[in-house]
Amino acid sequence: MNKTFKYAISVVLAAGMVTPALAQRDSFPDVADTHWAYEAVTRLKKEGIITGYPDGLFKGNRMITRYEMAALLYALYMNLKNVTDGLDGQIKTLNEKVDKMSANTGGGGGASEADVQALRDAVNSLRRDVDAMKGWGNDITQLKKMASTYEKELSQQGVDVEAMKKDIADLDKRVKILEGKKSNLQISGDANFWMAAGVKGNTGTAALNSDGRYFGASGTGAGIDTLTVLHELGLSMKTTNETGSNVVSELVVGNALQGFGDMSSTTSFNGTQYNNFGTGTSVYLNRLYGTLNDGIGGLNFNAKIGRQGLKLGRFVFQRPDTTSFFSNERWDNGEYALDGASFKFGFGANTDLNLFLGQVANIVDASGNAVQPIMIGEPQAAQGSLAAMGPARAMGGSLGFKIGENGKLMLTYIDLDANSTANTPVANRLEVYGADFDYKLSNNLSLWAGTGKSQFKTGNSTVAFGSKNTRSNVGVMFNAGALGVHASYAEIGDAYLAPGDWSKVAIYHNLNDLKKTSVHASYTINDKLSLHGGYMQGDQMSVTNKNAVKSTTFGADFKINSNWSLMADYEDSKFKGGYVVDGATPEFKFTTLGFGYDMGANTLFKLWYQASDITGIGAGSSFFGLTSAGAMKGGSFGAQFSVKF
Repeated sequence: MNKTFKYAISVVLAAGMVTPALAQRDSFPDVADTHWAYEAVTRLKKEGIITGYPDGLFKGNRMITRYEMAALLYALYMNLKNVTDGLDGQIKTLNEKVDKMSANTGGGGGASEADVQALRDAVNSLRRDVDAMKGWGNDITQLKKMASTYEKELSQQGVDVEAMKKDIADLDKRVKILEGKKSNLQISGDANFWMAAGVKGNTGTAALNSDGRYFGASGTGAGIDTLTVLHELGLSMKTTNETGSNVVSELVVGNALQGFGDMSSTTSFNGTQYNNFGTGTSVYLNRLYGTLNDGIGGLNFNAKIGRQGLKLGRFVFQRPDTTSFFSNERWDNGEYALDGASFKFGFGANTDLNLFLGQVANIVDASGNAVQPIMIGEPQAAQGSLAAMGPARAMGGSLGFKIGENGKLMLTYIDLDANSTANTPVANRLEVYGADFDYKLSNNLSLWAGTGKSQFKTGNSTVAFGSKNTRSNVGVMFNAGALGVHASYAEIGDAYLAPGDWSKVAIYHNLNDLKKTSVHASYTINDKLSLHGGYMQGDQMSVTNKNAVKSTTFGADFKINSNWSLMADYEDSKFKGGYVVDGATPEFKFTTLGFGYDMGANTLFKLWYQASDITGIGAGSSFFGLTSAGAMKGGSFGAQFSVKF
């Protein structure tokens, strides 16, 4: 039955590969035995889930209707119900046999060897059927969703939908209990080791890498600078009870926070050294939350309470990657930590609503160091006069609408509330709105568009700041075999200061006050070599400053052999007309080489070297207080070894 159920649920999800029953026939002459779906179609017909059309044909290429989908869904449900009812019948029969044997034994008549063997065979058969049910969890979840989606069509065909939903919910609980019996405690984790050092250039000046960081205790000197060695251990535990609810926790121990700094600050870390954020070992609770999955009034419902991760899209609320030389899911997933609650509601198959409320401040390690602080205004380079505002609370949500089979509209809102008032502007709140649409026109072509607004407030009073506090963006992606092209245009106002992750140029994240056009392309030459490149040009909006930012990138990935791979990248980014706030209009050139060794899916080993060449600073000026020579040249190198378990 388990294989049949898998076939059937796949058919329902595919929505069109198989047409539901209208008349019984012995065979489908239009389904060749060489067709890839022949086995599935034959088995489903044998089980009575599909029977074909009155003319005896299967018509697998015909578009399915919603009524036919409802009929197929009900046939699948009845087949599944018959199986579970059969299991209940087997259990009842076994209990009767055990009672009979017990009565015979008590009366002096022992059970025969044949009786014992028959009972043993029946128990083994039942055990196999029950074990097969343990893999039904995700499929039953899909069945619950579709029962709500096609409720109208099922009712019109005389189906008692409420009874059907109740049966599916009961089965869902039974399967979750079975799944929970596999193991109600799962332990996993990751161990990470990272080391790197800087090499001073002939100017005797420390060179910033593409994360805006340098090595050592000073910005001057020559030769190999102070070696940085970091390590971090993450331990995750997940417990599941008999209802399917679970608790997830992740404890992190190491000195990575002392070496890299927190996981989210960007511009404020530019021009700072590694190993400058405390000493000793950091211990912090990265995640600790419980989940509840249930149905309320026929809705699909999910609740998560505790310390959890949250992101709402790159233009609204998403943590930037501040450590491009260190690969780790915990650091790179784009989520900000939230101490609170989030709720997800599914309204049929086409609409979902997400709501959240919680604290975002005071998420620190055992020594009081911030882990993932949200700093409003901190990432932008153009708004140097803005005093960063650190919110204490966050609330909001998202509402998603599926448009046809290939499109989706997402509406987002977040309110970030601080305990104190920033000076520039005088505000203690920031509201961010967004509307983003994406649509897949074909297998090769997709497009997207979005708009949004960020608004500073003091209490409920709107605070004016900058000349434009909105963003708009549009883009298209084309993929055809080995070629991929991504082109976009965006206008980001000088007062649009959402804590997102929409761009990175040289050492700067989330540039605003720009009209920017970007093109990126990739091409796979063969199974060993692929190329990629991009160009971005931006005009400053608040003042007349054409070509304020230009950035060109290109690179290649080459598989040396079955284990070793080589990566090479080059970036040349220029700033013009005083756009950058750091007292200069610099040009950044970064050349990066990386080697990776394939040690399996759960093990990472890589080596890297980056040469930095930063010019255009201006003799006598102070660029992050590190130089007066007008240039910064040098490099850095390092390695990472990580293991998941």
